[in-house]
Amino acid sequence: MPTYLRQIIIYAVVILLQVIINNYVNLGPMIYICLIPLLIIYLPLDQKPYLSLIIAFGLGLIIDILSDGVLGLNAGAATLIALVYRPLFYPVFQKNNYSKKYIPPIRESGIWRHVLYMLIILAIYFLFYIIFDGLAKSTLLTSLVRYLMNIAVNLAIATIVDLTLFNRS
Repeated sequence: MPTYLRQIIIYAVVILLQVIINNYVNLGPMIYICLIPLLIIYLPLDQKPYLSLIIAFGLGLIIDILSDGVLGLNAGAATLIALVYRPLFYPVFQKNNYSKKYIPPIRESGIWRHVLYMLIILAIYFLFYIIFDGLAKSTLLTSLVRYLMNIAVNLAIATIVDLTLFNRS
């Protein structure tokens, strides 16, 4: 199967999974499970930046429309991730991976580099998300707890999805 077709199928599966999670999995008001950052980091690294921004915005908007949330919140956070995923790639991964078209597989670069990369991406994503979702409605401590809980839960879920869908041999 061609690589681009496999990517499209994986993206469709992850979007469907995201919609199912949003509509049927409720872990309370403090935790929001989000797989969009995982899709964005697997965009081609040599792609034109404006295409990455458009794709990320589109992915976020699709999730916003299909979910019961604030319209534009995921789209804005996803667009921010599309802006920083490429520059963040280079300090995290070794120099021999700089010429890669896609993020290297876990077996090639190691699980800890992927976890660190996802941790940074999720920290940026949820900082945007929580600031614009309701920092004014809640206390700073509540927002900080929500921020840390979201990063921890989403990092675990993203690692599992990464290992099962994106890093299959």
